[in-house]
Amino acid sequence: MKEKSSSVSETTVSEASKTQEQTLPPKITKKDFERNAASRRSKILYWTKAVFFLLLSSFLVSFTSYALIAPNEFTIGGITGIAILLNVATAGKIQQSVIVFAFNLPLVVLSFFFVKKKFALLTAANIGLQTLWLLLLENALPTFEIKFGTSGEKIFAAIAAGICIGVAICLAFKIGGSTGGADILAVMIQRKFAAGSIAWMLFVINCVIICCSVFVFRGDTPAATLLPIMMSAFESYVESKTNDALTNGFQSAIEFRIITDKPEEMARALMKELSRGVTAQPAKGMYTKENRTMLLCVVSRRQVATLRRIMKETDPDSFAVMSAVSQVLGLGFYTSEM
Repeated sequence: MKEKSSSVSETTVSEASKTQEQTLPPKITKKDFERNAASRRSKILYWTKAVFFLLLSSFLVSFTSYALIAPNEFTIGGITGIAILLNVATAGKIQQSVIVFAFNLPLVVLSFFFVKKKFALLTAANIGLQTLWLLLLENALPTFEIKFGTSGEKIFAAIAAGICIGVAICLAFKIGGSTGGADILAVMIQRKFAAGSIAWMLFVINCVIICCSVFVFRGDTPAATLLPIMMSAFESYVESKTNDALTNGFQSAIEFRIITDKPEEMARALMKELSRGVTAQPAKGMYTKENRTMLLCVVSRRQVATLRRIMKETDPDSFAVMSAVSQVLGLGFYTSEM
């Protein structure tokens, strides 16, 4: 009788586990992502997105430097900033397109040896498109510019330039490349000399370029002489904030930490309805001295309302802490492309 009862209980447990597995969505593995990435449709979508991002990123950099920054008498960091300064200093005799291509070419060649080939190829494509856009603007629309008259209005040029360049850099980084110039140089310096931060290297390089603008855009008063540097600094601030906001916005999520007395039911409902993983951790209430379970679950922003409904229906007495997560990388969310 005991053997028969034990076999019956084992059968019941196995049937219950099978029923639970059937109610849960299939587990997403790395092979699933690799299989999807290798499919013809995924490749077409990836290259379509890559080409669109390259065209838009290169156009924003070229349009901003030629029609927005140079006419309003200030500059930015990187090779683009050097191109603006040399173009203005020579009264247009040296075109921006020539400087951008000539200065970036050796850096791109070196990046093939010091950085990943994918990064070098995408960066080279971006620089080539920048050169073509600049040639088009210089020859087809030589007088096209967005110029603000007074010093007070020029702040809008810095804001617009910061937004455009920030978007351009974000799009280039999104597909695993860059807009060229100081980005390539900073990556190579960090790889070679183990610098602490690419951002610090970029800051030093850009500061040197921006400070040189006082010799090109000379004003009648000390305040007018310092105006290009102030506008460049403001543009850099807006650019970094735009880049951070877009990058974190693409890869942001919401983290929930749920204290519940029904961890199995809660986890099953979360995994079934949201298709998100759930991690259980033991928790102890220091006032009641009772042992409970804390569930950790990371969801997208559009799934927050559904998670709240699940909590209310499964365990109305549960307690949760919600916090914003700036970036999430891994299976089921976003995979790093760098």
